[in-house]
Amino acid sequence: MSKKLLSFLGTCLSITLSLFVFSMIYENTLPKIVENINNSAIGAILTAIVTVFLLQGQTAQEEQRDKSLKVFEKKQEIYHGFLDKLKEIVQDGKITISRMENGNDDTDELKDLLFQLAYIQMHSNDENTQAVFEGVTNLIRKMNDFTVRLKTAYSNRNELIAQFYADFSEELFAVVAILKSDLYNTNSKSISKESVQLLLQQCDLYVEGQKLDKCQIQTMFWHELQKRLREKLPNMQIEQHDFTNDVREYYARSRNRHRYFGIQFPIYHTQHGEQVDFKVELENDVYFGFKRQPDMVYPSENNLIAVVREQYFQGANQHWFGWKYPSRYRLDFWNLDDTAELTGDFVHFNHPQSMQQMVDEMANEIVQAVNLFVKSAKEKSI
Repeated sequence: MSKKLLSFLGTCLSITLSLFVFSMIYENTLPKIVENINNSAIGAILTAIVTVFLLQGQTAQEEQRDKSLKVFEKKQEIYHGFLDKLKEIVQDGKITISRMENGNDDTDELKDLLFQLAYIQMHSNDENTQAVFEGVTNLIRKMNDFTVRLKTAYSNRNELIAQFYADFSEELFAVVAILKSDLYNTNSKSISKESVQLLLQQCDLYVEGQKLDKCQIQTMFWHELQKRLREKLPNMQIEQHDFTNDVREYYARSRNRHRYFGIQFPIYHTQHGEQVDFKVELENDVYFGFKRQPDMVYPSENNLIAVVREQYFQGANQHWFGWKYPSRYRLDFWNLDDTAELTGDFVHFNHPQSMQQMVDEMANEIVQAVNLFVKSAKEKSI
């Protein structure tokens, strides 16, 4: 339409310019009124031509803007759909791949994910597409590693979960930053891993893990307590020990039940060279106290027992200078029923933070007892 109009206006302009030139060459040949009309027509035609060109430019800009808007809306739809699909795929912690055996074509999440990445490639440049692909690959790899490690993690499940969510968030937010930069043409920074870790710590967030059996619960307890004591008593010789086999034998139900194991470490040597150990031990319940060395003669026995009793440790015998149960918690591992809901102080094992708090309080009680004993024994020059 605009081309035809310009052609018509061009023709009219040619005619009017011809008349104008003719009137300039042959003066007074055309009537004055014709010259005036022709001159006015030249101005009107030139104005019309300029107006058409301006309208053409405006129309082209509007068409380009409409096209850009449609592309933006489509990219926004594609990117949001990609994130929604990615969320759906990783929700169960694994990527399902269909084998198409016997004509059964189950849900193939990997195929869906590849198509989502193909949509990204269609609407983004090669650099962004490659970056998104690498981010998704890292995200899936970390998710798979976490799933494998979680199955064998008893004592550090909470740390493992928190680390996974920090790593997972880092990769996810990096992908979002790439899509946002492409969509809005801005430099977007990803949310840092440290920010996610701070959120987990301040809000005390945790993931409900798989139900643990009594072997896993007890193993987790010993490893966590051992870890805390090694941290809180760095100057004590507390050996690193794996309690997995001890716990397995403890529940083996053999005639000679495996028991009386735990965490033992030396805490004091008297002026006569007598060694006093501290031990956390298990029969049915967990208890702890000040332990004698087998076959060692203790000339300072009465003085040592007196120091122990200052902290209300009782039960002195051929094995102990004194022992007691933890002040706040009772853990009867022998009668623990893992087929039912956990009861008593075992409910703390339902919540990783709660379990860690319980073990930490128990470790603090042990550390206080050890330090008070050592201080008192030195003051009395035993």
